[in-house]
Amino acid sequence: MHLLPPIMKKIILGLAALMAAAGLQAQSRSGYSVTTDFTYTTKYIFRGIKNAGSSFQPSVEVATGDFHAGLWTNRPVVRHENDEIDLYAGYKHRVNKALSLEALVNYYWYPEAGASRGETRNSYEAGVGATYSTPAGLSPSVYYYHDFRIESDTLQGALGYSLPLERLGLSIDTSLFAGAVDARNAAPNAAGPAIRDSYSYYGIDLSVPYRIKGNATLTVGVHYADNRNLGVVPGRLAQDGDYVWFTAGLSLGF
Repeated sequence: MHLLPPIMKKIILGLAALMAAAGLQAQSRSGYSVTTDFTYTTKYIFRGIKNAGSSFQPSVEVATGDFHAGLWTNRPVVRHENDEIDLYAGYKHRVNKALSLEALVNYYWYPEAGASRGETRNSYEAGVGATYSTPAGLSPSVYYYHDFRIESDTLQGALGYSLPLERLGLSIDTSLFAGAVDARNAAPNAAGPAIRDSYSYYGIDLSVPYRIKGNATLTVGVHYADNRNLGVVPGRLAQDGDYVWFTAGLSLGF
């Protein structure tokens, strides 16, 4: 795996220390929670595009009331694939028992991307979305995102369903999703005219979370995604194609 620059190590260690301290305090103070997660994935697919092969994806998140913020990373096992570090925050407002609205911001950082090769080193986006939960366990949602660096608009819809199996201490969670991306400057560091990249994607997720003990949950999943009309973008690993991948992760709540 790649080594992070010293400054990035300090940032991650600092955030991890702060969130770990918050987790310890959360045991004796109500109102907020800390969740850590360590996931292994056979492929890292984001919005229908393969960003890396086998990877570890550690993360930590703090939530209080309707607000949450966290740090998520992707560390490829294979050499010559770039790390990714994301900072995010969101606010979810429950309109009523069924409908909830959410606003969020994301910062994406690829510390090993080669700007001289036209690869994008960072970008930042904002998004809004709505989710409607039905008594039958269905939860349709729609989200819109705008990335200010690559000047992209993403619209994604999903239909989720959760089948609880309480006697077994687990549930079967599925989600069908489809989206479209229109990027007017997909490689802002590349020389020459702006590269436009408009494509669509769709897929399905199937996950089975199992509560081991207390706040520890083991989740395994299988996933499928397909994309159409991908453009040529510096640093991109793949073109049009479909993918099947598997995940296994352990999350701990405090």
